[in-house]
Amino acid sequence: MDTRTDRPHGAGAHRTATGARPSGTTLRALLLQHPGWSVAAVLFIAFNLRPAITTVALFIGDIRHDFGLSALEISVLTMAPVICLGLFAPIVPALARRFGAEAVLMASLLGIAVGSVVRSLGSVPLFVGTVIIGASMCFLGVLSPVVIKRDFPHQVGLMMGLYTMLVCVGPAVAASTAVPLQHLIGGSWELVLVFWGLPALIGAIVFIPQLFRYERPRGIAAAHVGALMRDPLAWQVTGYFALITALAYAVFNWGPSMLQARGLDPTTSGIVISICYLGQTAAGLLAPIIAGRRRDQRLIIFIMVTLTAAGLLGFVFAPVWSLTFCSIVLGIGQGGAFGVALLLFALRTEDPHTGAQLSALAQTVGYIAGGLLGPFAVGVIYEWSASWVVVEVFYVAVGAASLACGLGAGRALTVAVKPRPVASN
Repeated sequence: MDTRTDRPHGAGAHRTATGARPSGTTLRALLLQHPGWSVAAVLFIAFNLRPAITTVALFIGDIRHDFGLSALEISVLTMAPVICLGLFAPIVPALARRFGAEAVLMASLLGIAVGSVVRSLGSVPLFVGTVIIGASMCFLGVLSPVVIKRDFPHQVGLMMGLYTMLVCVGPAVAASTAVPLQHLIGGSWELVLVFWGLPALIGAIVFIPQLFRYERPRGIAAAHVGALMRDPLAWQVTGYFALITALAYAVFNWGPSMLQARGLDPTTSGIVISICYLGQTAAGLLAPIIAGRRRDQRLIIFIMVTLTAAGLLGFVFAPVWSLTFCSIVLGIGQGGAFGVALLLFALRTEDPHTGAQLSALAQTVGYIAGGLLGPFAVGVIYEWSASWVVVEVFYVAVGAASLACGLGAGRALTVAVKPRPVASN
């Protein structure tokens, strides 16, 4: 997707190309175009990218009991939002081209709020609302890096670090507060899921000024997708992103169950998982900054994947008293691995157009494969084996594959694909 600044929306709605303000600028326009709104919009988007999904994991037992769902249906429920993150990615450029990135982003925030209400209304609405949430998060995830590069061309690293950090803070807060909130409001898990739609609604309100800053793009450039898909490096980046995504969403959805199998109660397991998310927060901020200063990222990828594997093994084999430490190790590994994966979309490409296409390819394939190899596969394996030890063997295999892809993706190379223009609307 084209990352150039969109044309100003009307006289005085935005700075001119030279940075000077038009003479007719009003106080209202000055307030609407204040950069603080852009910062707040990015942070609210990042905060809302995970909690509406991760809170479900804490109530899987209640959901299965109340709705009479089978193990297969629960696996589909945990897989659905991850699949949606990839399934809807190919249509995002067309939507942004037709309606503008700002309109799509605001509608997506509202979609999370609406989906949170819908899925509390019954067994069928549970799945419908989950799909709405997954699609909305997909739109947010694909467009956010483009908007960051457009609005903060000289602070991309800092804003991407803050963005990744907030992506991790959201589920950390949700995991630590969901079960206590359930007890506070009388045991209703449905109301907890509705509650976690409120931050998205607030984010949509904060996003309103952004609608007045830009018109929709007049044209979008695209890379030669066929050539991109024939590039081994592009598939190594995609494979690395897909496999670390699989491990991340496996932990999002089944981490609490793994901890509860070790004897932790739901509240304690939620706190331990939230500590994992806090570890992700720190690593998600720092790892991209460190990796971005190097031409070759293989060493940091090796370290992050190794920490991820060590943390996952600890959840099953380490002494119960050390589970909090294992959670920190896992969080550092997963947060750093994810942050570096996002960074690779820019580092492995020579221009923003190819970078956007690589991002779309990686997210489309990555989230679909991640959903199948993550929460769905773990649910099926555990239902078949009734053993978290068997699941750990699967985790190690996925981790080894992610390391192999990551060592290829981390080399100081770029995909050799040039963009082609698309006619303006």
